[in-house]
Amino acid sequence: MSDTLRTTRVAIIGGGIMGVAAQYQLAEAGWTDTILFEKAELTSGSTWHAAGQIAHAVGSRVMGWVNKTSIETYKKVEKETGQSIGWHEVGGFRIATTDDEVDWMKSIMGVGKLLDLPMELVGPEAVAKGNPFYKVDDVKVAIQTFEDGHIDPSSVTMALAAATRARGAKIERHNQVLGASRKGDMWLLRTEKGDVLAEHVVIAAGSYANQVGEWFGLTIPSVSCLHHYLVTDTVPEFLDRPELPVMRDNAFGGYIRQEQKSGLIGIYEGHVCPTVWEMPEGAPWAAENELFEADYDSIGDFLMVAFDKMPILAELGIKRVVRGAITHTPDGGMLVGPSGAPNVWLSCGSSIGLAWGGGAGKVLADWMVHGESEINTRGFDPRRYGNFADGNFIVERTKDEFMRRHDTPCPGKQFHSLRPLNRHALYDRLAAKGAVFGEIAGWERPRYFGEVGEVEQIGWGPQNWHENAIREAKATREAAGVIDLCAFAQFEITGKDAGALLNRLSANKIPARDGRMSLNHLLTEQGRFETEITIWRIAENRFFTGSPIARSNPDFDWIKSHVRQGEDVQMINRSQDWGMLALSGPASRKIMVKLTDVDLSNANFPWLSGKEATIAGVPCYMLRVSFVGELGWELHAPLDQIGAIYDALFEAGEKHGLVDLGSYAFNGMRMEKAYRASGELTTDIGPFDVGLERFVATENRDFVGRAALMERDPTWELLYAELHSDDIDIHGGEPVLLDGKPVGLTTSGGYGYSIGKSLGWLFVRKGTPHDGLKVQILNREIATTVHPNALFDPQNLRPRSEA
Repeated sequence: MSDTLRTTRVAIIGGGIMGVAAQYQLAEAGWTDTILFEKAELTSGSTWHAAGQIAHAVGSRVMGWVNKTSIETYKKVEKETGQSIGWHEVGGFRIATTDDEVDWMKSIMGVGKLLDLPMELVGPEAVAKGNPFYKVDDVKVAIQTFEDGHIDPSSVTMALAAATRARGAKIERHNQVLGASRKGDMWLLRTEKGDVLAEHVVIAAGSYANQVGEWFGLTIPSVSCLHHYLVTDTVPEFLDRPELPVMRDNAFGGYIRQEQKSGLIGIYEGHVCPTVWEMPEGAPWAAENELFEADYDSIGDFLMVAFDKMPILAELGIKRVVRGAITHTPDGGMLVGPSGAPNVWLSCGSSIGLAWGGGAGKVLADWMVHGESEINTRGFDPRRYGNFADGNFIVERTKDEFMRRHDTPCPGKQFHSLRPLNRHALYDRLAAKGAVFGEIAGWERPRYFGEVGEVEQIGWGPQNWHENAIREAKATREAAGVIDLCAFAQFEITGKDAGALLNRLSANKIPARDGRMSLNHLLTEQGRFETEITIWRIAENRFFTGSPIARSNPDFDWIKSHVRQGEDVQMINRSQDWGMLALSGPASRKIMVKLTDVDLSNANFPWLSGKEATIAGVPCYMLRVSFVGELGWELHAPLDQIGAIYDALFEAGEKHGLVDLGSYAFNGMRMEKAYRASGELTTDIGPFDVGLERFVATENRDFVGRAALMERDPTWELLYAELHSDDIDIHGGEPVLLDGKPVGLTTSGGYGYSIGKSLGWLFVRKGTPHDGLKVQILNREIATTVHPNALFDPQNLRPRSEA
């Protein structure tokens, strides 16, 4: 053991596919001063026992890009090193046996179109031709893919490792990291072979991520779940024919493929999720190449369905059962990106490691080296979980995710475990009035109001709640509506340097006068969106900000991380103990005048201003702003008193037609006003890409990301469009076509309930003709009309109304 303290730019903890792929991609991006530490052999955690499927038929453009990037990376490494990656490009079928699954297959075709992935929507005859041993009696349609398949986990990991070493990076096997501590602006890692100082640390520790995370003060939302696959005896019918495609079928919750000349059946039980190595203790350090005893009782019914689907496997013996630990997260997405601890990054929580590894490594490397990725990273960001994600939530919600892994992912799908997680002061009141809730960042928010106890229908087309949303939207436009937005990120930022901090973070100027508000975009150094916030200047050294609840922790950390040494700035995160009601509609002033002594006239209380007020005896912040484009106010107050304000609103508003407003109607009214939301403000673009030039103020001022923003010539533009359809709406992520070829994608959409039109945002390549654009939804090409302005109140007169 050397007494010399070694240093490295990046230390990577974990030698599975996620860690090795991350190190390879860092080397590709120019960072070769890296050391990967593995306590045993490469792949000896979960990677080695993976079944190795990589699919093109997936439900989103982002995940399709990840899988495509993984395959491209692995093939490149095989060619470069000459080492086999064990790639079997056999294609596959994803089977639909229900109407909802048929719609899902049709939606997947849009992903294929966007990413130029060869796939076809086929009937049972094509399935039978591709796999003559598979029963197709109940097959309605299937997605057939041609350039995906399965890979050998150990071979591809070793090939990546060889390519990484060739670039000068180091891999140390049989050198366990024992702990970590902060030393100046570096991390000191204790290893079995001596201490190492690292500028950055990547936790790619798989099932060990929980206990590794504790060294850095992190709670990592990842749980080890047990997954079965079984390998049969030799199948005589496989001996003299080409290898079969991979079959994926929700009917038995898994997959069937060929393994050499045997059959391989993978099962995800839909009724139970066995977990192991419960957090925070995690996996025992001595574990290596660990497998667990098969539980035929838990998978028996699913296995019988699989045998029924492919009868040639039913009478064969089972020569091998692999039941190993695979990490899952509460929402099923991996954890890739900044952890929240300084210079600590995650590349873990991956339930499909081989399919995701190469793409995840690319995202992480680009983020670390360049500060951005070419793909939107919000769904990977480990900080997407808020304070609600305690140990019990992480375990129980992850079990729910595992069991629903082979459910059809219809729009509107929700988890049911631990609901309601946060029961704030309005929950019982709203439930008694027929609120049908959706969960957002651990909070319940009404989606619409129906009958008490009503269960929401979900699917791609209009559902049973469509008429409810129409009534709510029209009543708000004609009179007034109030929506529970208690799930909202709210920060108080004070101190003599608070204004300077916010000004140098904001692309737009912050309010120059007390009481005024502004919409501000905080950008990365590369001029891309970090977040969008509203800023209210209460006084010279006192500010209040609002942003979506899912951004509570990331936004707070982002702003706080830019406080300079010696600056006088204090920050309080009110998101957990304050709530917000948004009152909107032409009768809003008539209602509010009965509840407060504040002069609500335009002269005293203009649009985009705020005041400290007392409403129904409750001190609160009153902000004159409306996301639905009406006269209205946001009312911010402590959660334990928000109920008194709500009750007073309805007591005063009864004769004025006040109604409860749900998020479906709220979104539709947002679309009528052509307001942008999170779907339009993703991490891979900036303000000039989406027509927000008016919120960028560059004259005589500097801000984070300014130089990069001004140097880049946008190659995309955002179009506001009407979709000519009576039975389907834009959900986001669908291809935009011109003459049948993709020229962009949708970002978000919804039905304009008060004007009776389906609306959406189209993100297309700059210079694309606006006439003739179509959107591909459920494999149909639907015509659009691009509109230059909002279809409702384009002059924005209603929010400024004096009436």
